[in-house]
Amino acid sequence: MPSAPRVLISIEPSMYAEVLAFSIGQHRPEAEVSVLRTSEGLEDAVLGVRPHLVVANRVPGTVREKTFWVQLDEPRADEEIERLGAEISADGYSTSVNDVTTAHVLAALDRAEKELV
Repeated sequence: MPSAPRVLISIEPSMYAEVLAFSIGQHRPEAEVSVLRTSEGLEDAVLGVRPHLVVANRVPGTVREKTFWVQLDEPRADEEIERLGAEISADGYSTSVNDVTTAHVLAALDRAEKELV
């Protein structure tokens, strides 16, 4: 039996991370979701958690080489943002989206789960 997919979320503001973690839990209850409060320790957290998917505002190159990832644009207080963009890389699939949704993250997780089988 394959192990549960692991997701590591490190996005700001922290409320976004909490809402995304909750949403993933609702749609993929078998997933193990961890929230890291700041991306500063992301590389160390990846070594400890060994996630199948990382969702972060900044995904370092070393992390990109080890796992599937979604890198979200960082909202800035001085800019009015109507849509949140992202880069997504999952098992040879790579794209940029201008209006990222939970469905995009779940699709990346689905691709990561295929690796567990």
